[in-house]
Amino acid sequence: MLKAHGEPRGNKKIWVYENLKRRIISVELAPGSPIIEAEFAEELGVSKTPIREALRQLERDGFVINVPSRGSMITHITSQEIHDVFQIREIIEAGAAKRAALQGGNAEIARLREENDRILKDIDSAEEYVNEWGAWEDIHQVIVRSLGNAGLVEVYQGLLDRILRIRNYYGKRLTRRRHHDIIIEHNRIAEAILNGDAEEAESVMQNHLRSASQFLMGVSVPGNG
Repeated sequence: MLKAHGEPRGNKKIWVYENLKRRIISVELAPGSPIIEAEFAEELGVSKTPIREALRQLERDGFVINVPSRGSMITHITSQEIHDVFQIREIIEAGAAKRAALQGGNAEIARLREENDRILKDIDSAEEYVNEWGAWEDIHQVIVRSLGNAGLVEVYQGLLDRILRIRNYYGKRLTRRRHHDIIIEHNRIAEAILNGDAEEAESVMQNHLRSASQFLMGVSVPGNG
């Protein structure tokens, strides 16, 4: 059993929920892992009550499933979930990119574009796998935040939990070629936004997300879909 991080502060249910959710998203608690309430209660130093309350919330979030006669377990990442997440992302992010372009972007988008240019120069094409997604993925969050819409940021944050779990699970299968392509695609998005080309920003974001979805669907484990 993994060790808990930190100590409970304030509401134990919230602390337990955040602790378990973070470990599910990071895949420290791997998809398919069983959840034994007594073990988690002992590890986290709480009663079973906040564990059960947290598990109910995690079930509503789609991270935990209760299987009759088997108990609770961490949900698998299925091909259907990947499809659904990217469909939602396309609806939100393509529109966000278009609107960001209408606003002319911001300094943070320009900075990430320059940072990506430096990364492209340092990519070692001799290595087959990258083994991590990296901070360069932050451009998606930056674009959403650039609109200054707190409600949209909140909605996207909930989706981001699912995005990050998928990335963390499949991170070691990210090829150097795909890494290179992602950064180029990000730069095209940033360029369209900074140039104020709304239609191009929307189009390149759609194409980028569809390419990412196809890649992940290609590396997903058969039998999980």
